Amino acid sequence: MVHIDKINISISAHAYNDSNNIKHFGRILDFKNGLNLVVGDNTSGKTTIARCLFYCLGMEELIDGKTGTGAMDKSVKDVFRYNDPDSGDHEWYVLSSYVMIQLSNSKKEIITIRRNIKCDGLRDNILYVWKTPMTNDMKLNTSREYYIHRENDHNVEFCNGFYALLSNFSELPLKIVTARNTDKGTILYMQTLFALTYIEQTRGWSDFFANIRSFNIMNPKQRIIEYAMGYESNDNLITPDKLKERRKSLEEEWNTLTNDFISYLTYNELFVVGLMPALSKQKVALEELRYGIRDADCSMEDYIKRLQQSVSALESKQNAIKTAKDNNEYLEVLKKYQIHKEEYEKFCINLVMEIEKLNNIKKQVTEIEHEVKRYSSLIQVNNIVNDLDVKECPTCHQILPINNGHRFTILPEQIEESKNVLKMQKKFLSPMVDKIERSVKNKELNKLYLEKQLSVELEQLKMLAELNNVNLNPLSIAEQFELVNNRAKIAALSSVKSHIETVIKKLNIIKDNYISICDEIKALKNQDAIENPINIQLNRFKEYLYKFNYTSNRLSQIFFKEDDTIYKYFPIVQHSENIEEDIRSDSSASDFIRCLWAYYITLLAIGPNHPGFLVMDEPCQHSMKEQSLKNLFEECAKLSDKQIILFCSSQPHTEELDLNNRKQDNPKNIIESLVMALHNLKIHYQDIDPKAIIACV
Repeated sequence: MVHIDKINISISAHAYNDSNNIKHFGRILDFKNGLNLVVGDNTSGKTTIARCLFYCLGMEELIDGKTGTGAMDKSVKDVFRYNDPDSGDHEWYVLSSYVMIQLSNSKKEIITIRRNIKCDGLRDNILYVWKTPMTNDMKLNTSREYYIHRENDHNVEFCNGFYALLSNFSELPLKIVTARNTDKGTILYMQTLFALTYIEQTRGWSDFFANIRSFNIMNPKQRIIEYAMGYESNDNLITPDKLKERRKSLEEEWNTLTNDFISYLTYNELFVVGLMPALSKQKVALEELRYGIRDADCSMEDYIKRLQQSVSALESKQNAIKTAKDNNEYLEVLKKYQIHKEEYEKFCINLVMEIEKLNNIKKQVTEIEHEVKRYSSLIQVNNIVNDLDVKECPTCHQILPINNGHRFTILPEQIEESKNVLKMQKKFLSPMVDKIERSVKNKELNKLYLEKQLSVELEQLKMLAELNNVNLNPLSIAEQFELVNNRAKIAALSSVKSHIETVIKKLNIIKDNYISICDEIKALKNQDAIENPINIQLNRFKEYLYKFNYTSNRLSQIFFKEDDTIYKYFPIVQHSENIEEDIRSDSSASDFIRCLWAYYITLLAIGPNHPGFLVMDEPCQHSMKEQSLKNLFEECAKLSDKQIILFCSSQPHTEELDLNNRKQDNPKNIIESLVMALHNLKIHYQDIDPKAIIACV
């Protein structure tokens, strides 16, 4: 959670008719917890302040999708009008400008951020950060530089991207969410998440999160709601929709496991009767499944009995007659087996060494790629070595003698040279990886062949070991192989039986969970889970709608969509069993504004992972009732542990003024009048008339 403590807009400008007449302009505003009202006439510059605030946070894309100063008003980067007491009302041309904000978090930590708007030689994609409160004499050389709108600006490992710093400071850990056109997922970017915190004046009131940036995120609005409300990590959130997702997951797990199981049986020349790949169609109890041997026309149990009888008969013949003479045949087989085993062990040692060599080279390539990315991140900023928090050299990782009073300089050319050396190393190592991987693959195939041959020789050796003497009526070669093969088949089928028992246990667990979830889905259809987090969100949303005088639909008709659609977690109006409509198209213009108030404030009030503040630019839209505005201020002021900043026109469009044709003889400040009526609540009120930009002494 993060709160905005202060904003400082600073502008240096010269008069339209005298380039030597240079003055300093700007505005400093303090903000508190609870409700903050910034009030002024139309065109007084309220929107300029709001834009500067989010520009300094690196969130200017929430304004109109543009990055950099393209999202800023001309009054802070080009030209503005100012009524100078000495020379009258005329234009002033901006020479340089910047904005600073002070933030605090739940740990009582404070940082101050500066971002340049117009400043020769200083980039607008660099933010300067101090870990101290804002003062009037903060020097850039005592700050730490962070960059935005570049690769790895969210990477918490490299520590140079501002969004990574903001994530850590706000205690909002970065999450991987589903992305379009890829299975790898993508980061839930800070610029996307902070759509929860801002309703801008131009397009922001047209829809829920109208200015959100998707960054290839699948259903970004749904993702930020899940993040703010903790739905993506709340295992106790039981809804029919979530239960259906679990049921589908169990069905997919069952299908995968049964298909693999059937393939395993086929490989071992078996088949199963009664097992269905579709879990919903599984009617036969898993313990009653029947297993047969292909091309044997019998069950697995009968086949094992046949093998055991054959082995017993051959062993009886083998042991019928013995002599006291040495068994030369056994010794020859033993010698042959030992030679082959020694060759096999040497082969395995060489294979292990080659795999280890391959892994070491891959590790070197991975480390080189990581270092190249880190150098690419380092080159984005200038003062990477300072006496704030850099304790080691970012290129060679040696400990720096920070306390000796000397300054250290690492030039971008040095970083680029180091990066090029690493790229050459990678270029040298990559072909080696491919060559060794092919060699390892071939040797692993040879290893399987050698293991099979040794297995056959070992069975022969075991058989001959049981003959202490030469058998005068020995088994034929064909009978010896039959005995060895039958023993191997019995051992293999024993392993198969063990595997079958393991798989059946897993399938039974899946089936039991499936039945349990199906029962829960049926039960939820007949009950209203009041303590369900989504219902809690819905009920709070309806409470706010009632307090804000929403009348377009009955509150009992409004519910949150839980199906996985673009409307998931958003309010829907249900007119009948088969007729639903989104609340925006089924509400009056002023009532939809009430919906936006209610929805954003609900997420702020009860969302455990909400950034902690909300800014609304001109919330008084579409001839709102004054009573609705008063109720809005009252509910916002009650959230004393959060922060809400409303930029309001002192005379907004209201039904009362429209009925009076907005008479000019009624110049009262409506917002101030409404606030005075809420004297029992703490409201931080700031009047910026006549203009947001003023001359500084």
